[in-house]
Amino acid sequence: MSNEYEKFVVERISAIDWRATEESFEHGTSSARLMRGYLRRAALWVQELQKAQPTPFFEVTQPERWPFFDIARHVDASVRPDAELAAELEAILAERSSSRLVGRICQAALNWASLSPDALARFCVLPDPFEPIILVFEQSGAFWIENGFIDFVAGRVRLTTWEDHLATEPLSALDKAALDAMVDVGAGGDNGDHVRARR
Repeated sequence: MSNEYEKFVVERISAIDWRATEESFEHGTSSARLMRGYLRRAALWVQELQKAQPTPFFEVTQPERWPFFDIARHVDASVRPDAELAAELEAILAERSSSRLVGRICQAALNWASLSPDALARFCVLPDPFEPIILVFEQSGAFWIENGFIDFVAGRVRLTTWEDHLATEPLSALDKAALDAMVDVGAGGDNGDHVRARR
């Protein structure tokens, strides 16, 4: 049985005009900020999950797992989204999105939404890792990885190890007004990035 958060994630992704976002570069600055926010949140999760593993989270033979990986499977290896919603998402992405990477990220976001409250209980102080990157897709889906950067044309983010992103400034807020105001890379506050793991 699906939960409301799974439905919400699929509805958000379904509402994206992928062609428009992939051809739009006007939000490059805020998209770069949001991507930094995702990298920081993902790094926080890696740091916490690493505590339960005797070996490095990302082995030398698997560097491609960072930064876009299925975090939910590391929280609960048995997690599975509702079958109908998973099929709906797969059909939407196959029809509308041109990027396999986007598909992988969206499927990981759905897996995340499928986690039970019990599975997340011991991580209640950590933020939802996928919210910033879903916002990237909603406002400016066009990005690619090249020469060690995640590139948005009007802005780009250096792709380094997860440890390097732990010190990134938290996003101050994720509402439209805050996104529209994202001009200076160094700007940002503290209150918007410390939220429940489900938000």
